[in-house]
Amino acid sequence: YNTIDDAAALLEKSRKIIVITGAGISTSLGIPDFRSKHTGFYSKLREVGFSEPEEVFDLQHFDDDPSDFYKLAGDILPTLDVWSPTHEFVGLLNQKGKLLTNYTQNIDNLESNAGIPPEKLIQCHGSWATATCRKCGFQVPGKEIFEDVRAQRVARCRRCVEDSKLSRPGVKRKRFNGRGKAKRRSDDDDEDEDDDMFEPGVMKPDITFFGEGLPRQFFDRLTDYDRDHVDLVVVIGTSMKVAPVSELPNVIPPSVPQIYISRD
Repeated sequence: YNTIDDAAALLEKSRKIIVITGAGISTSLGIPDFRSKHTGFYSKLREVGFSEPEEVFDLQHFDDDPSDFYKLAGDILPTLDVWSPTHEFVGLLNQKGKLLTNYTQNIDNLESNAGIPPEKLIQCHGSWATATCRKCGFQVPGKEIFEDVRAQRVARCRRCVEDSKLSRPGVKRKRFNGRGKAKRRSDDDDEDEDDDMFEPGVMKPDITFFGEGLPRQFFDRLTDYDRDHVDLVVVIGTSMKVAPVSELPNVIPPSVPQIYISRD
C-alpha cells in the first residue's frame, strides 16, 4: 500500500481499527511534545539546567521535591475545550463504529474531551484527568490543581487539611511557601505552632512517572482481545521509540495492515 487512495480504501473497509497516537497530534494546539530537538519539553528542561530532564518526572524526585515539577509543568498543561482535527478524526472513526481502541501516549486527556469513550481509550502513560494525594490517596479531577500549576506552587491535599482540622481542633496548621517547604517562623509567631508538625500531602497528577508501572489494562486489553480482532492499525504523531508502546505493532498479526502518519 503506497498511496492516499490505498489508505482511504483500508479505512473504508476496516471495522476494527486500532489507533496509536502520540504528542504530534496535540502540538498544533501549543502543547509541546517531549523529545523534539529545540522545541520539545525536554529541550526546555536542559536549557534551565537539568542534565537529565527525565528527572522531573521521576517519582522519587517528585516525592523528595515536588516544586521542580510544579515550577515547570505549566508548559504541558492541556486545554480543556479545544482539540485538533486529528482528535476529531479518531472520534469520527468511533462514530462510524470502526474504532476498536485508541492507545494514546499523550497525557493531555484531549481524546476523552473530544468524545472518545473510556471503554475504547487506553491512556498508556496516564493523564491530567485526575490527581491523587501522595499521602492519603484522595483523588480529585485534575483541573482542580491547574491553578496551582499555573502559579508554580505545590498543590496540597484539601482532605489532609480537613482531616487535620477535625482531629486537632484549635491547633494551627504548619504553613508552607510556594516551594513546598515549611516557612521560617518569626519570633512573634504563636508558640502553639511549635507543636504542629502536620504537613498535608502533595497532589500528583495521575501521569505515569518513571518508577511507576503502566496501567494493567494496557497489557490486558491488547493481549486478551485487541490483537485477535484488529483489522487495521493506524499510528499517528509518534516516533514509536518509547517502550512498551513501541512494541505494540509487533504484537499485531503480520497480516494486519498498518498506516504510519508522522511529520516526516
